[in-house]
Amino acid sequence: MKILQRYVLREILSPFIIGLLVFTFVLLVNKMFRLTDLLVSQGVSSWLVVQLLLCLLPTLLMLTIPMAVLVAVLIGFGRLAVDNEILAMRTGGVNLMRLFVPVIIVACLISGVMIAANYSLVPSLMYKGTDLFYRLEFQVLTTLEPGRFYDDLGGKDVDLTLYYSERDPKTNDMIGVNMRLVGGLEKTAGQKEAETVIVASRGRIEAYPEQKAVQIRLFDGSLHPIARHRPTQNIVLFFKELKRTLRPTIGRIVDGKYVKRPKEMTIGELHKAFKQPRIREGDRNKIRNQLAQRYSIPLACVAFVLIGMPLAIYIRPSGKSVGFAVSFGLLFIYYLMLKWGTSLGEEGYRLATLAIFSPNILLGAVGCVLIRRSLKK
Repeated sequence: MKILQRYVLREILSPFIIGLLVFTFVLLVNKMFRLTDLLVSQGVSSWLVVQLLLCLLPTLLMLTIPMAVLVAVLIGFGRLAVDNEILAMRTGGVNLMRLFVPVIIVACLISGVMIAANYSLVPSLMYKGTDLFYRLEFQVLTTLEPGRFYDDLGGKDVDLTLYYSERDPKTNDMIGVNMRLVGGLEKTAGQKEAETVIVASRGRIEAYPEQKAVQIRLFDGSLHPIARHRPTQNIVLFFKELKRTLRPTIGRIVDGKYVKRPKEMTIGELHKAFKQPRIREGDRNKIRNQLAQRYSIPLACVAFVLIGMPLAIYIRPSGKSVGFAVSFGLLFIYYLMLKWGTSLGEEGYRLATLAIFSPNILLGAVGCVLIRRSLKK
């Protein structure tokens, strides 16, 4: 019997690896195009890109592993059914439950490892990946292309528009810099935001990712303050060097500090944030959803195994393409129900947590019924 059990597990292993590679590549390919563009056209550090990919992989695997488990079970048991090996085992007096149990145990072990990783490892890597992504964004700010207007470089209280004509091939400095700066200066009573036009012969942008800031250095230029209450006033200030430090509002960076998303919080941080008395109801609902998904998505491995094994015997998929097609149908049903439960959670329904677990419960229950019928057949 142990020989047959190992044989069934080997039949499942190969399609599991294929499915894992296919699903992971599909989810990763869009990000790879973006990272390749940054690497080639923006001159971003290749090591930084590799680090970002390594941080992204575990987060993607949390989604692709249950998908691969479903594909593996459908293709593996489907092949055994098509080649009449299941029929031969039954004829020889083998109880199919003896073949199902090792696969269920392996699915439970995979779910346990995924839940353990979701406690701290995966959210920490996701947070690290976000930090690396912002480092890439700050590096991109230092390699802006000439001949374009950039109006999203300012911070929370500063509106900045930048344009320069070309780059010095030797020093990589910006040549012919024009900059419009609105805000960031103190205002007197009744005065509108101060506006300044800056013209410089050359300049450069230096990034400081640790401080979530950039410094614009301009050389040999002039400032032209514009007083909106006295538009005819003409004041020109000349300078040899001008420095301006900004904290760009990129993504969730506010005032130089990054605000963690629920996906980037460990289980302990989620519970701590959930218990805060001043937390907004919408944020509390998102945290509740995230806590439920940390367990429901890994447990999908068990649900997929329960429904996949008997379903493969009944439908007898004749090839890998049929197995993938059936798995896509089940995955669509699963993630549609998961999305429905998440939507209920965001709206604050009390049974939202149960709704998030409902696809596991439904598919697992249907799978148990099919297993019972297959054993009686």
